[in-house]
Amino acid sequence: MGAIAVQRAWGARTIGGARLAILGVSLLLAPAPHALAQAAAGQPPPEAPVLSDPDRPDVTNGARLVGIGLLQVEAGGLFTRPAAGQRAFGTPLTARIGLFEWLEARIGTEGLLVQSDGTTRVTGYGNTQVGAKLRLWADAGGIPVVSILPALNLPTANARDGLGSGLVEGTIVVLTGADLGHHAHVDANYGIGAIGDSATGSRFAQHLVSVSTSDAVTDNWSPYLEIFWFSRQSAAGGSATGLDGGAIYQIGTRLAVDGGMQFGLSRDAPGFAVFGGMSVLVGNVLGRHGTVARQRQAERRLHGQPHL
Repeated sequence: MGAIAVQRAWGARTIGGARLAILGVSLLLAPAPHALAQAAAGQPPPEAPVLSDPDRPDVTNGARLVGIGLLQVEAGGLFTRPAAGQRAFGTPLTARIGLFEWLEARIGTEGLLVQSDGTTRVTGYGNTQVGAKLRLWADAGGIPVVSILPALNLPTANARDGLGSGLVEGTIVVLTGADLGHHAHVDANYGIGAIGDSATGSRFAQHLVSVSTSDAVTDNWSPYLEIFWFSRQSAAGGSATGLDGGAIYQIGTRLAVDGGMQFGLSRDAPGFAVFGGMSVLVGNVLGRHGTVARQRQAERRLHGQPHL
């Protein structure tokens, strides 16, 4: 989620047109020539592009990476009521691209930010995050079990308006997860970051622990429940504990929508937040590199070869 923070800084109308649409669908459904050749040779076809586990809307990130050569975009809106009389709204967005089986690059932004304390209102652009998810350990089927997510939070927000600290911040998070039975899944994160404090102009250490459980009750619906803890939100502040829950609805293999609510369980945690958004698999953006890499990945899984 970029910088570790409770507010998720850590996103034909003609007959001819109809004919073209039918032709386009036919082309999409027809097997590619190289796929037919592979089938004739007894080789598995390249794995079909599928949306990876979204790293939204909860705080916890999963250990799994986006498929090699694929671009996945995750965006949404977040309304927060930190305390009585205070309001905040953000539009977080993250783009994730799989470079290798073990490496995913990402860039994100807090997007448009709006903050109000009842008397004044500030609007501006938020900070920008750049990072990478690296797989450290995978199971026999190549599914990541342990990954790490280092990231830098770049101070593109206006610190004078209170939209950011004005300092570069760094975080690193260890990600792990496991299946529970046939439908349920649990993910856990531990993170540490050097977070900027606008009041002092310095950085302080911040720790994160979060656990999120989900259950695929149907082929489309996956409700979840999460609890998280931050050691502190400012240099002089106390710890912040929160609980949030919601659901992800899968639409086909390339689109998912989500929504949920968050409640603060400690004095320094935002009292209430509501959020929603979507995750979209844009498609193959690295050309043949991604297609060939996914083909090799399918072959290794077919023959039970280890995934390095």
